[in-house]
Amino acid sequence: MLEISSEGIVALDRARRIVCWNAAAERIYGYQAGEAIGLTLDTLLDGGDLPTRRIFERAENGAKSEGVEGVHRRANGARIDVIMNVGPIHREDGSVTGSVLFVRDATEARVSAQRLAALEAFEEDKGVVLETASRVALDILASRTGVEALRHIADAARTLARAQYAALGVARPDGQGLLEFVTVGLTTEEEAAIGPRPHGAGILGLLLRRSEPLRMDVLSNHANAHGFPPNHPPMDSFLGVPIRQGDTILGSLYLTNKQGADHFSEADEISVQALGAHAAVAIHNLQMLSRQRALVSGLINAQEEERRAVAYDLHDGLTQFVMASHMHMEAFKIAYHKGSSERAMRELDKGLRYLSDAVIESRRLVNGLRSLALDDLGLAGALEQLFAEEKTRAGWAEAEFLHNIAGERFDKTLETAVYRVAQEALTNIRKHARADRVRLMLLREPRMQENSTQLALDIRDWGGGFQRDESAGDHAHVGLQGMEERTRLMGGSFTVRSSPSEGTQIHAIFPVIR
Repeated sequence: MLEISSEGIVALDRARRIVCWNAAAERIYGYQAGEAIGLTLDTLLDGGDLPTRRIFERAENGAKSEGVEGVHRRANGARIDVIMNVGPIHREDGSVTGSVLFVRDATEARVSAQRLAALEAFEEDKGVVLETASRVALDILASRTGVEALRHIADAARTLARAQYAALGVARPDGQGLLEFVTVGLTTEEEAAIGPRPHGAGILGLLLRRSEPLRMDVLSNHANAHGFPPNHPPMDSFLGVPIRQGDTILGSLYLTNKQGADHFSEADEISVQALGAHAAVAIHNLQMLSRQRALVSGLINAQEEERRAVAYDLHDGLTQFVMASHMHMEAFKIAYHKGSSERAMRELDKGLRYLSDAVIESRRLVNGLRSLALDDLGLAGALEQLFAEEKTRAGWAEAEFLHNIAGERFDKTLETAVYRVAQEALTNIRKHARADRVRLMLLREPRMQENSTQLALDIRDWGGGFQRDESAGDHAHVGLQGMEERTRLMGGSFTVRSSPSEGTQIHAIFPVIR
């Protein structure tokens, strides 16, 4: 809670030394937490700031003070107007052990208050924002693409700013260009004449890199106003508002040709920014819903692929053994009735061998559906057994299994996911890679910037390899999607590197479930 608060939070002991300092305090004063801890209150105060000293004296006597204005100093010496709430920190016995300061930059607070007042002056606009938020929420739930939700946001922005045209662009996850782009105000004929949707160059791309709104009286005067197609309608006044979530640019709203005036006003900017906050939530929720749908779809596809794989193994494995055994048993019966005991024994022997193979194959199939080895041996032991079996079946000349989790047990869901990804990868290598050398590696390692660990699974073969962009349509690699979805459903990451004649490397990261 301390770190996500928009207010600076500073805790002090009885000697008025700083003992706690959050991220908002860093932003207001310019001191990092490591620099601030141990400093005294006087370090933050302007020399003549008596109000702050008085309210801290009150706090040390058990009283609270709210909404007090004062003058403090930043780390660089600059003065800053602040608004403070100060209260005591009590021990369990009721005695005061220190004080806590909640502080806001008064300049930012005044700007926010002015913007709020301006927004509240437009009751009609506020209704548009709320209605749009409601419609967008319903559209996101009802639509598979979310385009209508984006269109409602763009249309509401056009209404708020009294613009002739409006557009909304959604940034790609890597920030390089536009993933989605919708317009309102253009006729169907005008859209057809303009041609393909923009990719995020020129002024559109600028707003994907800019955190503040951009207003211009004449759009064509800007250095980035280029790349418009020949049939694009003329656009003069311009208002662009980034759609942000924290420091991340999710997209932008673009409005042109102010109706009834020659330029967009600050009030227009404030209104569209308020809508942009709803747009940010909508886009974020839409992205989460899209990812969830993709994961569910991928899981269903993975299950279908597993069913097809089982059917394939039944047809080409177990069924063949049973049919062969049946044929030899029929031959045994005929030979026996004809009195040809030698031939009968040969046919019986062959039939029994095929039955034995069928038993082995059925055990393998059962193990493929639910690995009993995981329950008995744990993840490392089960993978070692699997690797040895695949090596024997494939005849790999060089096969290496490395791990650092001997004797460790993990959440059953995690163990199953890791085992299945390794199993699918090794099966693909055996069936399709034509490899002589294979390496399986599973390492427990610390997660970057987190107080936790992860399992890093790496499967490498030095076989034929393939073109990654062609694998989706190749039966030899249909399991890749299933492996990726299994990994991502566990909150992990999945990468594949492959090229013809150089082999394939699969790398999957699984966060360890506590």
